[in-house]
Amino acid sequence: RARAVASSDRCFKPFFQTMAVVKPQHPSRPQPQAGRSGQGSATVRRPGTVRPPSSAPQTPAPKEGQMVAKAELEEEPPVSKGAAKEELLDSGPALTAEVDERIQQATDQVVIAEIEATQALESAHAMMEGEVKEDTLKVVEELLQGQQAAMLDVHKVLAADIMDARRSAPKAVPLLNNLTPRVRSVQASLAQEMKRTKQLYGKKKQEADEARERAKAAEGLMKNEQRDAKALEEALPEAMETVTSAEETLDAVMTAASPLSIDFADPNSEPIQVAIKDTEAAVAKALEAIKTARAKLNKKVSEAKGFAPEAKKVALTEYLTLQEKLNEAQKKLTPYVRIRKDQEQRQEAKKVTAEVASALGAVELEVEKVMNLLKSTQPSEEEVKSAESMLPPTVAGLAKVMKLVAQKLHDSQGALKEDLLQMQNRCSEGKKKLEASRTQLRALQEQVYVQSMLRQGLEKTQVAEEAFAETVVAEAPFLKGIELEAEEAEEAVLASKDAAVAAEAKVYAAKSFLKAKLADVNRFPEEVREATVDELSQLQSRVEVVESKLAAFKRETNSREASILLQEVVVKINNADAQVNKTVELSALLAVDKIEEMGVGKLKEATQRTLEAEKVAAIACADAKKMIQVKQKEGQAKDSPGYAAELVSLQSRLTDVMQKLGEQRKVAVQGEKLWKSKLIVQEKEDQMKHLEKDIEEAELLTTPLGDEDPSADKIIEMDACVTGVQKTLDEIVQSLEQARQGAQGSLKNQLAKLLGRTKKSQEAIDEMRATTREQRERAQCEEILSEARAKLEKVTAAFQQVAEAEVPYLKGEETLPAGEAAKAVAGCESAATAVQRAIAEARAFIASNTGKVKALSDVVATGGLSELEAVSAKLDDSKGKLAQFHQETDGRKRIALAQMASVRVQEAEEAVQRTLLAAAPLAAEEETSQDAAQEIVEKLGETEREAQDKVAEARTFLLERQRDRKAKLEATELAALVQRLNTVQVDLAKAKATSSEIEQRFVAKVLVQEATENYRGLESELEKTIEAAAPLTSEGGKVFVVASMTKTVLDALSESATKNNQSKDQIFLQISSGAAEGKVTESEFVNFLEKIPEICSRADLAFSSEQRLAIFEYMDSDKDGMISKTDFIDMFQDRYICLEEVPITDGLDPLQSKTIDTLLVDDVVEVLGEQKSLETFGLIRVEVRVLKDGTTGWVTIQNNLGTAHFSPFTAYTQFIRNLDRTITTVQSNIGRVSNFMKTKSHDLREVKEGPLANAKAELAQMRPKVNIMQTKLEQLHKKVEEGKREHSKREEYEKRKQEEKKDRKAASLVLKAISERADKAQKALLHLEQSAKPLVSVGQEDLNSVEKPLTARNAVTSASKSLSSLVGEAKECFAANDVRVATAVRGPWLDARQDMAKLQKQVEGIEKKAKAVTERSQRAFDWLVESTVGHASVAMRKDIKAKGKSIEALYVELAGGSDGLIAEPSFNNYLHSLPGIRFTAEQMQLLFQKGSAGGLSRRVFSGMVERYFRCVKEIAITSDFDIKNSTTLRKLEIEEFVEVTEGPQSDESLGVMRIRARVLSDGITGWITAKGNQGTPFLQECPKPCYVACASVALQDGFASQGCNEVRSLRAGEVVEVLEGPRQEIVGNAIRARGKVESDGATGWFTIKDKQGDDCAKQGKTTFTCISGIALTNDRNIKDCKVLRKLDKGENLVVLEGPIEDEGAGVTRIRARAPKDSMEGWVTTKGNAGSLYAQETGRTYMVCTSMPLQSGFQSDTANNLKVLAEGETIELLEGPKEEKSSTTQRVYVRALTDGKTGWLTVKKDTMRLWSPNYRCASASTMSSDLKASKKVRDVDVDEIMELIEGPTVDAQGALRLKCCAEKDGSIGWMTIFTSEGKLILECQQVK
Repeated sequence: RARAVASSDRCFKPFFQTMAVVKPQHPSRPQPQAGRSGQGSATVRRPGTVRPPSSAPQTPAPKEGQMVAKAELEEEPPVSKGAAKEELLDSGPALTAEVDERIQQATDQVVIAEIEATQALESAHAMMEGEVKEDTLKVVEELLQGQQAAMLDVHKVLAADIMDARRSAPKAVPLLNNLTPRVRSVQASLAQEMKRTKQLYGKKKQEADEARERAKAAEGLMKNEQRDAKALEEALPEAMETVTSAEETLDAVMTAASPLSIDFADPNSEPIQVAIKDTEAAVAKALEAIKTARAKLNKKVSEAKGFAPEAKKVALTEYLTLQEKLNEAQKKLTPYVRIRKDQEQRQEAKKVTAEVASALGAVELEVEKVMNLLKSTQPSEEEVKSAESMLPPTVAGLAKVMKLVAQKLHDSQGALKEDLLQMQNRCSEGKKKLEASRTQLRALQEQVYVQSMLRQGLEKTQVAEEAFAETVVAEAPFLKGIELEAEEAEEAVLASKDAAVAAEAKVYAAKSFLKAKLADVNRFPEEVREATVDELSQLQSRVEVVESKLAAFKRETNSREASILLQEVVVKINNADAQVNKTVELSALLAVDKIEEMGVGKLKEATQRTLEAEKVAAIACADAKKMIQVKQKEGQAKDSPGYAAELVSLQSRLTDVMQKLGEQRKVAVQGEKLWKSKLIVQEKEDQMKHLEKDIEEAELLTTPLGDEDPSADKIIEMDACVTGVQKTLDEIVQSLEQARQGAQGSLKNQLAKLLGRTKKSQEAIDEMRATTREQRERAQCEEILSEARAKLEKVTAAFQQVAEAEVPYLKGEETLPAGEAAKAVAGCESAATAVQRAIAEARAFIASNTGKVKALSDVVATGGLSELEAVSAKLDDSKGKLAQFHQETDGRKRIALAQMASVRVQEAEEAVQRTLLAAAPLAAEEETSQDAAQEIVEKLGETEREAQDKVAEARTFLLERQRDRKAKLEATELAALVQRLNTVQVDLAKAKATSSEIEQRFVAKVLVQEATENYRGLESELEKTIEAAAPLTSEGGKVFVVASMTKTVLDALSESATKNNQSKDQIFLQISSGAAEGKVTESEFVNFLEKIPEICSRADLAFSSEQRLAIFEYMDSDKDGMISKTDFIDMFQDRYICLEEVPITDGLDPLQSKTIDTLLVDDVVEVLGEQKSLETFGLIRVEVRVLKDGTTGWVTIQNNLGTAHFSPFTAYTQFIRNLDRTITTVQSNIGRVSNFMKTKSHDLREVKEGPLANAKAELAQMRPKVNIMQTKLEQLHKKVEEGKREHSKREEYEKRKQEEKKDRKAASLVLKAISERADKAQKALLHLEQSAKPLVSVGQEDLNSVEKPLTARNAVTSASKSLSSLVGEAKECFAANDVRVATAVRGPWLDARQDMAKLQKQVEGIEKKAKAVTERSQRAFDWLVESTVGHASVAMRKDIKAKGKSIEALYVELAGGSDGLIAEPSFNNYLHSLPGIRFTAEQMQLLFQKGSAGGLSRRVFSGMVERYFRCVKEIAITSDFDIKNSTTLRKLEIEEFVEVTEGPQSDESLGVMRIRARVLSDGITGWITAKGNQGTPFLQECPKPCYVACASVALQDGFASQGCNEVRSLRAGEVVEVLEGPRQEIVGNAIRARGKVESDGATGWFTIKDKQGDDCAKQGKTTFTCISGIALTNDRNIKDCKVLRKLDKGENLVVLEGPIEDEGAGVTRIRARAPKDSMEGWVTTKGNAGSLYAQETGRTYMVCTSMPLQSGFQSDTANNLKVLAEGETIELLEGPKEEKSSTTQRVYVRALTDGKTGWLTVKKDTMRLWSPNYRCASASTMSSDLKASKKVRDVDVDEIMELIEGPTVDAQGALRLKCCAEKDGSIGWMTIFTSEGKLILECQQVK
């Protein structure tokens, strides 16, 4: 057993994975421990763990290599059986003592059996390790059989207990059943082990029988079995861990879902949602874990199928068991997958009834609304439309509800189904009602449709008639009898056409509408159809009349348009003619007889003005022409016969005008040419004067002075002067010739004179040229000759170089040395080339300039040509000398090349001789060292290469000479040299052959020696690498685990020392008393390590004795059995390893310090101080000491990009770095040696014999050895990687163990802290309940008996705050650990989750109770305040009524004056004097809470006496206090105000609060419930309703807004108190029309019938309108009458008499008055042939009562234009129209400023509810009185003021109030509005 515990290699044998283990029901809880039976503690093992029972003998201390394995196997401390019993009883209810004893006994039996079975299994395993014999197997079998029998007895006893418990104690059955799986699990383990034992026994026997026959097969199979067993051993723990993790996630799911079993009141409460969220998260994790585990198992099963039979069987069995566990976990997890949906469905069932009832109630309400709208016999159109709009959504809503009921009914049962059936019946009834309403609505819709159709037809007919009336207005300009201007006429025509188009559209719309409606009316009933058709036909007739009149109007408009169209063209042509005439006037100045007399300036001005006028005229002509073209293209020409002829006439006239303009343009152009020519004459005349002066100067310059040979400069100056004068003259002549071409008259003569002057000047210039010709030509010739002489000198200089180049050949030596000869030949060739170039340049110059010299005069040319010929002759001589020099140079070159060839051959011979000499030492038989031989070989190779190069160079040189035709050597000489070179080549080949064999021997020897040395070096490096990796591969990394533990201990000590302000020396002295001497022993240090968890408060530092001993051995670096103080302190030093090259500087600031050194990668440094952060650079720097050389300085730990240059140094990381580097180096060296051998073998592949062949064979023998080394290194690398993984697992395991210990302590501390706060909160809750007891322990009727309500309320407030603070602290603890607890899947935090959930629920319950207590006490306090104020208010109202005083008088009496406040003593004395008032001191203070610091203000006192309430929920007004025996007066609507007249009184029988009040809106008085028996408020107390004016508002003496007198106008800012109202004023619609007053022509809107239905204007006398021109006569008799004047078309007539039919004449006549001029007479309206001359229109109204004429249709907002007097006549222009009126709110108020009362209209923009709080809108001052005689203080903007008194108007007209500042309580007077209307204080809006 000790070996099983200690051996790290065997701790994961397949036996332990295949053995079934006992797993507790809740793995997150502590494991069961031994209980009351006195047995030793025993651990129930988990999968993959082994721990001996405490009753077994102690395991001996492991050896050095076994310590780590034991550390891995250590688990949690043993758990008692009592804890196991607690776990089993945790979820069950409290049981009786007998049941408890029974469960205890059963638990003890099972635990003891488990312990014994575990011991038996461990013993069996220990006995079966290694080589097992048959005897041993028999012993194991007997041991297991005995244990199986014992477990069977336990199982029988447990089964009997369960059977007995079912009869006597059923509650214990579930708990006893929980023990059965444990017994079965142990039985399964025993059975499996027994099976394994038997299998092993059979296998051993079979192996003995068949050992010889299957020796080889058995050996192979054993290897496979071992291999597969090892693979299974490695794979199975991981698989089991994966499955266990998946099972643990299922436990987490169950834990997270546990709160969902509680029935919460609110299904959406935070605990439910959190639980669902946690469960879903846990389910997701569990699914992922199961999926991952299943994938891994499938993969491992696939791998196991390829195992050897036994290993395969074991593996598949184990994996199948794990798969079954996964399947079981999957089944358990399935119900939780849809947890949210299931929860929602459960809650949905609860909501169904409420949801359906709510929806059905809303639909039924809509149905009732629809039926109510259709109840009346004649509903209005608005009601029908409203019902029509409401019906579809109501039907849809009902259908939706019916569908919802049907859906819910389908899945419902029981009571829910009955409720839904009733609702379904209600839906059917509602549907029937809607069908009836639909039928009724259809009939009403037809009625409304007919009315609407007739109204629309009338409106469209009237619109068409009004549109035609607009055409009369449009043609009015044509009826004035005067000729219109073109523009006016055009505008009038356009207006007429627009009016016609508009009228035509209106007529067409009316006609189409009526036609369509006549066709549509056939579907109506007969009785409706006839009347409708008659009315529509009448309207249709009216429209047809308008249509005929409109057609006549259009024809007349077209006629007028045709007559004025050409007027525009005439205007354009007239304009063009005028512009042309203006041009003619301006061009008169350019007449031929005057033009000669004009100067250039005047001529230019006249010309420019003429041209400008011509342009304007041309534009005018173009416009006219364009207009004519437009008119020609327009279609009007087709309608009017004279239109085209007039256009032709106008076009002819325009042509004449344009011809005249063309003539004037010619005149202007001629004038322009003239003045420009004159200007040229003037300019050129001036230029000629200057030119003639310049010619005179040139003549002086060129005049000979007797000097026959002037200087060259003189000649150049004369030539430049003559050339300049000639150029100027040419320009002048060219300009004059151009000007003369168009010149006439005197101008032409002037130009001729100037041209004559130019000829004279030209003659003078020619003369000067002739005079100076010879001199100029000589100068030119001399320039050419000078250049030719320079070229000849250049040739001479080149020949001088030739002479210098051939000097070596002129010393008398015929043959020069080869080098000198080659150099001399090259110099000669270069000099010859320079001479050749100079001669060519000179010849080219002479050839190009000979022609120039010949062109000069004979005198000059003769001398120049002769000199050029002399130069040319000298050049010819030079060319001959050059040819001779070339010939000599070629000969010298041949000699030099022959010398060079001989030299090259000689050099090759010498190189070959040196090769022979270099090979001589190798030919000797003497033994030479390797270095010497190497040197000889290298030298030989160099000489061979040199000789070969020399031979190649010589041969190449000879070939070049043989090909060179110019310097070809003689054949005999060349053949001799070739013969010598061939001899040299042969000698070189012999030398190579001689040294080749000797060199091969040497090379082979060196090659083999080098290969052998490389191989031996690799062997040594590989052995060292294997030895270096031993701590990880052989020792299992023990030292590194110990180092990690040591680092943890040192960090904890360092942290503790920092916290306690201790030094490292003081820590060392704490170890033991011997530490003072500077050293501690092993036992002292081990004992000190045992105390570290207590010293550092770290539970995770509790190590075992073996671990503590290992830590001591690690820290004992010198292995002397003692730890010195120096070694101890050095262990605290932080060390870092360099990751990349980093400079080390002498200061902190990198810019101001210099670099000391550079740290290389893997350099280790020791930190000397704390890290410093340089925010400027973003760097983290620290001072360090370099361990390799002791250098100190500052380095950068992290740069500004966050890149770390160092990492913490640990022994493991340094070991791994060095090991990896060593392996890499060895790998590289192996590759290098392998490549060396491969390369050399490849180089020797062609060698078949000799020393190199032998060397190749030896290399071939070494290469496999190198490959073996490569394989060993790879195996070592795999072991190292495996060691790394194992070490990581061990470190992670140790870390997890330490973290678990740490978490367990942290969780316990957190739970303790939360529990303490919860306990304190519970105590605070008790204190709160005790404090609230005076208020909540009595009923409402007894609250008045509370003598100290303020004291009780303050105590509750204080206790509530204290409790809230404690609850907040507890919630902070929950929040601080919420994430950690929520994310925990195992360990202490998972265990703490349930405890924290219970505590959280406890805290939430406390908080909820506290809130309820606080709210209840507050409600009681509020009720007490309300009751106290109510009693005081009733008493004061009775006193005021009894004494006959007013509230104001009482206030003045108590305040001691009108300006003061009521002091508290005065108010208390008054209340105590009233009968029935017995308030305590604190109850009196309740009344005074509403007052300010100085006392009660007038407003507060009035509000206390006069109490007002606002309706917040509809409630009935009853006649009596007793609700049961009273009748309902009416329903009080929301937002209505009531004034309390009696109460409040409590109806104890019903538990309601009632008041008797007067409704302000209608004055009804009755009893109203203010608060229901469930606390529901129906009325809310409020201040007395007041309004503040936002703008000027009229205060009227009656309710009706129309027809009442104005009392006065309220100004902005005034406050009024409501006495009655608000009441709705319902007024009728007014009839309005727009008309023109006959008296002055003013137009505007007037009222025909006002909103009260009174007539304001009546239709006046009948009016007729002339539809064509007709005469106004003085007599009725048409035959004897006299024409007074002609009446125009469209003129109106007011009928005075008639119409009268004249039967004799067959006409109809009226006597009428023309409003146009008030002339009266007789007019024929209808002729004897039926023609109509005037038509009756009836378009005048007579004013009945004085009223305003307004600018707009809306009478409320339009401006008044004038007042119409009674009897005035108005011509109707538009209308009549109905002005819709809206309901308005009217209130009866009293102004606070002057007390005047009246009615006013409440509108949003004029009146709003008043608030006593004012905001300062502009900086102002507060004064002490109304007169502002003394300033109290300045008031800033946005300060809040509360009104005390006012508002009042002061003597200056400013509106002021007395107020109290919210900021500091200052009291004084301030201005609301100044007398100028500036706003100072703004009334805040009531919320």
